[in-house]
Amino acid sequence: MAVIDAQKFYRDLEKGQLSPLYFLFGEEPYLLNQSVDRFKYAVLNEGAIDFNYSLFYASDADVSVVRDAVETLPMMAPRRLVILKESQELTDKEWAELEPLIENAVDSTVFVLLASRVDKRKKSIRSLLDKAECVEFKKPYENQIPSWINYIAQSLGLTISNEAIHLLHKLAGHHLTEIEGELKKLGEFVEGSRRIEVSDVAQVVSRSKEENVFDFTKAIGENDRVKALEHLVHLLDQGQNEIGIISLVARHVRILLTVKKGMEEGLQGAKLAHYAQVPPYFLDTYTDQSRRWTAKKLEQTLVVLSETDKALKSSPLSSHIWLENMVLKTCSSHAAH
Repeated sequence: MAVIDAQKFYRDLEKGQLSPLYFLFGEEPYLLNQSVDRFKYAVLNEGAIDFNYSLFYASDADVSVVRDAVETLPMMAPRRLVILKESQELTDKEWAELEPLIENAVDSTVFVLLASRVDKRKKSIRSLLDKAECVEFKKPYENQIPSWINYIAQSLGLTISNEAIHLLHKLAGHHLTEIEGELKKLGEFVEGSRRIEVSDVAQVVSRSKEENVFDFTKAIGENDRVKALEHLVHLLDQGQNEIGIISLVARHVRILLTVKKGMEEGLQGAKLAHYAQVPPYFLDTYTDQSRRWTAKKLEQTLVVLSETDKALKSSPLSSHIWLENMVLKTCSSHAAH
């Protein structure tokens, strides 16, 4: 059988169109692991999972036990599901023991072998590629990552703003497993709202790049021109995305403006945190920084940030100049106290 398209594979599973033998391989562990959940949903009846599901890791599995599991008849269900992960770790002797299951698949079992890498020259792999339904999970292209972030967020019951998607992509990179891990942390952080904004990403995602972005944002919030310019140089040297920097700073300045207005209305503590839509444990930082600005200056800064964002999108080659000008226009020559 030829390697089939991943989307066709997903559609077939959803329709319950199952084959007795699958070989899933590729360098994207998130997609491989996700496929296990898809198989469980497609094959198993909820009441009989314990009787009809077996999961093995090739590095420590007894292949004779795997074979017995595949050949065991299902209980109170039409099919069993047997998953063998890390099949690239199997020895030639172990492959030989599994060969009868590959040559003559057991119709009452869905047997799925997963591998993070394959050597297509090996006889066992060639046999699998010939006999099994095969799906290759390649790493997504860079321009596909935002869509994946949105998809993973939805699968976790979350919504996420475009700004937040953009920033998470830049901070977490393109590994979907890491992105999923960060989104799970973000889900715990936003709790009730179930919506992730760019400020949430900035506060939760722990990456060295993010820490530098946060340092830059903090320097802007503290109205410290010298520190802000120092951090900006580091960010640009790292190749940090300029539009992402601006969106994060703009979000931060909007929060400072909201906090300032709330303070002027006499709000404090939990009421002020709720008014500004910020976690209470970050409130002291925001109130301290907001005192360093006038409301008028914060509003003017938002205008400068908007202008800088437009300039970056129209003249990206001059990005460092636009960003330096933004710092010079918004921050004092030294920290305000």
